[in-house]
Amino acid sequence: MHNTSNAMFRGPEAIGPAGPRKNNLTKRIMVLVACCVALSTAAIGSIAYMNIRSEADQLAQANLRAEAQLLSQRFYRDYHLMAKDLETVAQTPPIQGIIRSLQNNGVDPQDGSTIDLWNTRLATIFQAVLRGNDNYFQFRYIGMADNGRELVRVNHTDAGMLVTPDERLQQKSNEPYFQQAMAAPAGKATFTEVTYNRERGKEDGTQTPTLRGIYPVDAEDGTRFGFLIININYEKMLQASFREISPDRHTFVVNDSGDYMEHSAEAGQISHRLELHGHQTRPLPDILKNVVRSTRDGLFETEETVGYFVRQNSEFDQASANLGVVVAVSQDQYHAVANRHGLQFLLVGLALIGISTIFATVAARRMMLPLGALTNAVRSSDPDDRFDKLPTDRNDEIGELAEAIQSRNVSLVESRQRASVIMNNIVDGLILTNGMDEIVEFNPSCERMFGYKAREIIGSKVSKLMTAEAADELARYLKKCREGNVGEPTNRLRELEAVDTWGRVFPIELAINVVRVNGEPYYSSVIRDISERKEVERLRSEFVSTVSHELRTPLTSIRGSLSLVETLAPENLPPKVQQLVSMAQKNTERLIALVNDILDFEKLRFNKAKFDFNKIDLNEEVRRAVELTQGVADDAGIGLKTDLVSDELLVDLDASRFQQVLSNLISNAVKFSSNEGQVVIRTAVSGKCARLEVEDRGEGIPDSFKPRIFEPFSQADGSVTRSQNGTGLGLNIAKRIVEGMHGEIGFSSLVGQGTVFWVEFPLQSQAVLPVDKPSFKPSTNRVRALHVEDDRDFHFVLATGMDGDLDLVHAETLAQARALLESDTFDLVILDRMIKDGEGLDLIKDIRNLENTKIVVVTAKDENVHHINVDDILIKTRTRPGEFVNRFAAIVDEIKEKKRCA
Repeated sequence: MHNTSNAMFRGPEAIGPAGPRKNNLTKRIMVLVACCVALSTAAIGSIAYMNIRSEADQLAQANLRAEAQLLSQRFYRDYHLMAKDLETVAQTPPIQGIIRSLQNNGVDPQDGSTIDLWNTRLATIFQAVLRGNDNYFQFRYIGMADNGRELVRVNHTDAGMLVTPDERLQQKSNEPYFQQAMAAPAGKATFTEVTYNRERGKEDGTQTPTLRGIYPVDAEDGTRFGFLIININYEKMLQASFREISPDRHTFVVNDSGDYMEHSAEAGQISHRLELHGHQTRPLPDILKNVVRSTRDGLFETEETVGYFVRQNSEFDQASANLGVVVAVSQDQYHAVANRHGLQFLLVGLALIGISTIFATVAARRMMLPLGALTNAVRSSDPDDRFDKLPTDRNDEIGELAEAIQSRNVSLVESRQRASVIMNNIVDGLILTNGMDEIVEFNPSCERMFGYKAREIIGSKVSKLMTAEAADELARYLKKCREGNVGEPTNRLRELEAVDTWGRVFPIELAINVVRVNGEPYYSSVIRDISERKEVERLRSEFVSTVSHELRTPLTSIRGSLSLVETLAPENLPPKVQQLVSMAQKNTERLIALVNDILDFEKLRFNKAKFDFNKIDLNEEVRRAVELTQGVADDAGIGLKTDLVSDELLVDLDASRFQQVLSNLISNAVKFSSNEGQVVIRTAVSGKCARLEVEDRGEGIPDSFKPRIFEPFSQADGSVTRSQNGTGLGLNIAKRIVEGMHGEIGFSSLVGQGTVFWVEFPLQSQAVLPVDKPSFKPSTNRVRALHVEDDRDFHFVLATGMDGDLDLVHAETLAQARALLESDTFDLVILDRMIKDGEGLDLIKDIRNLENTKIVVVTAKDENVHHINVDDILIKTRTRPGEFVNRFAAIVDEIKEKKRCA
């Protein structure tokens, strides 16, 4: 037995596997040092690498930007030279001489030169300009008159300079650039879109990409006379610039119209191919897609390429003259410097980690040798060893650890010994089971409770100790715990049925707590034999039933008899007799109240009370309660005053239970009020709640008694309270009823000034429509009824009250009642539940004509009856004699009306 208790408290090592740990501290120190070096190296290297990478990327970007700007300036120079040539020619004498000659019949009035002479001079100038630029292949002077007829035209061909004779000059008014020239501002060159060269209104077939520079010419009076126009081979112009610059990187030149030329350093001149918008022979490169959609200069990236785009600020507004340059490199080239430094940092970091790991290994081994010896000493000792041979004399952390282990072990041994004593004498049983529901530990109390020895039961399933149903319930619960479908099961009590070694079934109370050992769940169960408690509860229940039947029934009969005596007695009854009857009635009511309080207390204590919730007006319930308690207040000489809000206060309550609370609070206030005092009952709205207050101006509640005001059987010790009768259950019952209806109850009191009890319930938003009560038409037909009641006095009281309307047949036992039901039929059957020979409700199945028979249960047992054939329920002590008569009169009238209409 002693060994079992020790095993229960040996700790996790008694359950999980023992042995040296594979991940020892030496390896951890090595890993820790290596990780620290790695993290430090990574942190410092990352910061340095990021800084170097940023600077390297900025340098690479600056190089790309500088090269792109240089190329952009070179390409823009061709536009500027063309504009300068046009402007220079426009200032030569033949331009205005031709205008004057045409305006004066072919002769210039200034010097007498003819139109032919001026044309010849201008053609000579055109030839000189064309020779100065191999990319120019045509220079023309076009007038606005005669549908834009060419005045002078020189072509630069492979055969030389060709001046076009007059008969071959063309009209150009239908060309797009003619309209552009007419709208162009004076004194400024403009450029057309790049298109294939056109002759006589259509492309000439050479597919020469042509950029046209236009310079408008105005007469001396300011009118637009014509324009100069140079045709340049756009492709040759760009190629010439590329040849002159010969960039080392992949370069694109692109205008705002989308025309571009690509230069590849690897492919040389072969890649100088112009792509015109609308005539592309290959897809637009990804880098240019980003550029043409952007309005800014700067760096652009794709998955494979990084490029810098520069657009030269141009003095020309035309898209074809708004030229930009993209210098591109691969991602590897762009980040080459940063990647090279990153590799260097990586190699240095790996070297540092390797060196640090070797150093950590050597140092850790040397430092861990004493700790290993300490570990072996502890491991080789038995559980009761006090570790007297540990190296506590060392002046380092190992010595401190050895001293701490030795001190803690002494405490542990003593604690284990104390636990062993406790475990051998504890009343409750303790069982430890593993994840397979197998018993691992079994304490002595369990041995006494179940009759098994620990050695006999350990290793068995825990279901061996339970009934089949209890074992299934416990298995389902533990399965949910393992699957995580319930919360933490610590200290959750449940009642089950257990089986001992002799087959005796007895009730137990079980609390389960989950523990984890080496990651595996184990379940610690505390078991208590509750056979005695269950027997006490059974006796309590039988006592309550006995009180309910043996006291309520005769008290109801006494109350009814006294009420009939008072009603039937002659008016000249002697005063002493009247006083005795009145005294008997008051004491009967006190006894009934006492019985009701005791029964209510028991039902509320075990949560067996039922509530019939309905939406009611709190003000109406207060008025009703005041009416019912007015007599008590009048007898005590206390006034009742109401202070109610004007609006409805709708709450969801059981009206009868709430009247019980109100009656208790008002009666208490009347009882403890000063002579000729006043009790105020008021209603109010408090936030989202309806509030009821009952205030008296009595002596108040002593401070020492306030904490116990709602405890059962509690009464204050003051002289005022001692002089009052009561059970001390009223406020406890009121509190349980209020909380059962989801409300709150409280009080405030000042000694010598009075007390206010308050109750709050949540406000409801909708009113409940009143239920129409059926109207009954009295009938002279007699109604036959069977009264099954083993209390003759109560039957006599009921029969006397209903005399004249009801033929009431009495049966004291179920056997008598069955015989009567077999030989006769009844319109009404009145049942008591607790009959000498059985349950009154069992008689219902013997009633032959259930459809046409009213069944009313009149019983002392205070609980709801849920039976499909029961029409009404009357609780003897909860129903006053006059109410008995009224209820049965309504039932009798209903039966008569039904018989009359049948």
